[in-house]
Amino acid sequence: MTALQEDFIKRELFAYQALFDRIEKQPLSTGQRTACVSNALNTLVLAGAGTGKTSTLAGRAAYLLASGKALPGQILMLAFAKEAATEMAERMGTQSRQVNTHPGGGASTQKIEVRTFHSLGLNILKQVEGSNIGLSELDNELLLQAFLENEFYALLENSNNYARQVLSYFDGYEIKPRLRSCFSVTEDYEAYLRQSSFRTFNDDYVKNISELQCANALALLGIRYSYRAHYYKDVYIRPYEPYRCCFYLPDHNCYIEIYDVAEQQISQYKHLWHYRNRLREIHRVNQSFLLEFYENEASLAGDNPFTNHLCVALNLPFPSSLKLNVKQLLRSSSRLTRLLNLLYAVLQGVKSGNGKLAGLRQSLQMKPDYASRYQKLLLELVSPLLQAYEAHLHKNRQIDYETMIGRAEKYVKQKRYKVLWTDILIDEFQDMSASRYALIKAIREQNPAARLFCVGDDWQAIYRFAGSDIRYTSFFESWFGKARCVALCQTFRFNNRLAEVASRFVLQNPAQIRKNLTTVVHQQEPAVSLLDEAYGVSFVLENIRQENIKKTGTVLILSRFRHLLLSGAALAALQRDFPGFTLRCETVHASKGKEADYVIVLGLHNGEFGFPSGKQNDIMLEALLPEAEGFVQAEERRLFYVALTRARQHVYLLYPANNPSVFVTELLSGQYAVRQLGKQAHKKIARRRWL
Repeated sequence: MTALQEDFIKRELFAYQALFDRIEKQPLSTGQRTACVSNALNTLVLAGAGTGKTSTLAGRAAYLLASGKALPGQILMLAFAKEAATEMAERMGTQSRQVNTHPGGGASTQKIEVRTFHSLGLNILKQVEGSNIGLSELDNELLLQAFLENEFYALLENSNNYARQVLSYFDGYEIKPRLRSCFSVTEDYEAYLRQSSFRTFNDDYVKNISELQCANALALLGIRYSYRAHYYKDVYIRPYEPYRCCFYLPDHNCYIEIYDVAEQQISQYKHLWHYRNRLREIHRVNQSFLLEFYENEASLAGDNPFTNHLCVALNLPFPSSLKLNVKQLLRSSSRLTRLLNLLYAVLQGVKSGNGKLAGLRQSLQMKPDYASRYQKLLLELVSPLLQAYEAHLHKNRQIDYETMIGRAEKYVKQKRYKVLWTDILIDEFQDMSASRYALIKAIREQNPAARLFCVGDDWQAIYRFAGSDIRYTSFFESWFGKARCVALCQTFRFNNRLAEVASRFVLQNPAQIRKNLTTVVHQQEPAVSLLDEAYGVSFVLENIRQENIKKTGTVLILSRFRHLLLSGAALAALQRDFPGFTLRCETVHASKGKEADYVIVLGLHNGEFGFPSGKQNDIMLEALLPEAEGFVQAEERRLFYVALTRARQHVYLLYPANNPSVFVTELLSGQYAVRQLGKQAHKKIARRRWL
């Protein structure tokens, strides 16, 4: 910052001291005031948890009016969520008197335009198109899922080609198929087999991809089979090891053996070569019908090489002439449900991908690898669903939110919509997505002098799955040009011990922008406690009650996944047992922007539904999402930071002793000021109850 800029800030802080003292219930902090008076074209305010970002936005709007830098109609305040926009509009209403009574301030904050991005897009469309725009009811998640489900099952029923593509997914893409020839080390191949589940159409679990595809080909052709059936005679391969064939076809009195190696390479595997010769001898001597199949490269190309082989060997019609009944072929309907959920997620990714789909289609045409073939198949499966969705919108003259924002951007770029704003204030900037950035960019291109004032926190960027891209915050100047960055570091929510743990934890990722959070409240005792989940939530609440002089307070019970939260009945029972506390349950994502005196976090185990979540994004979804970060579990780490910083006084972390999550292990490593609750706390509570 230059000396000239410093002088300007000092003068403005002095001139508007009274305004900043009264504009909110509490006087604004020095950091908030410094941010509010920024005269930069682009200002990024990094607001740590509990540092008063909403007050800063409100203060900025009031300052612009009081200083005469803007009129109410020249200020646009944007939020991502409707609730946040409503809160901001209410703040503007309550602050109007303060601005009007300030010397030089005669405008009302009530007249400032406060919108969500969706509301902004809709307003632009209405003004340009001059008619009411019908928002689609399918923007409701449940209604869209129901619509896609109906279309999906209609396609399965009426399109043999679509049914064949669905079967192709379960035949070779539900798991990543790999042959023995893909591995240079036998032990690695054997480890892959142990770690994979090869589930057939009939819900049998077989040993490898070749067996899987043979079983599926038999099911497709309507051929009954027994897997690992005993030979009709007592024949032993080795002592105590009776011969059991790979598949037996009772209607054809046929035995099938599958070798997970290419036929021309079997001599390189002596045990397989001897095993095959032994089986050939058994069938020759007993004059039984044997078919032999080998692993085939076609298995990796999404084709089932066994279907045609079986048709020729058994003199059956080729499946192209068969009417496919997928629901009948797949014994487990849950597999179709999982595929449908994946297609729903892909469709959402396509909708919010901001043009990524066209580039993805083009790049996939040039790539023969498994990942590209898999993505092409998913695109073929989702394309008719997307077409049906768009046809529904067109027929009903409706529009969805993503299309609305894209069309609004186009109208602004074409100058069919006139930009009158001189100041744009954006809340929760860390949630910025490509489509919203494109709209802001179009506004700036039409009016390059418009000032941007963006408030966010890269430590709380947790919505990549919805299209948010942390890079807009981390590399702000790359997207918007030279900027002034102001960090709000004084938190009014939690104490110093909680701030120390949360800050140290999130800053393990060196890509996070460094901030030194300071607190108003100080204490000596740790503010984060860990304990075995076997003690339960009731034990934690009793511990809080014993340590809390007032015996009252708010308690937020969080988990990474909704199904791990307490049931309504369990929560109601706890509320009866602890009437002094107000209890709420939320997922960590839903808790963003909320706070409580105490926070209890459940489900801190390793695994797919743990915290951090071990779930891996489908590769198709990854291709549609913003670029992933290099740091392992970067977003999960920020999500855990969000969980920690919902508390004003204390956080309790419950974990299974036999499978604590890596986050718990890290917190207990000795580098964090935390405490463990357990037997000593249990004895202490029991003693107090007795007394």
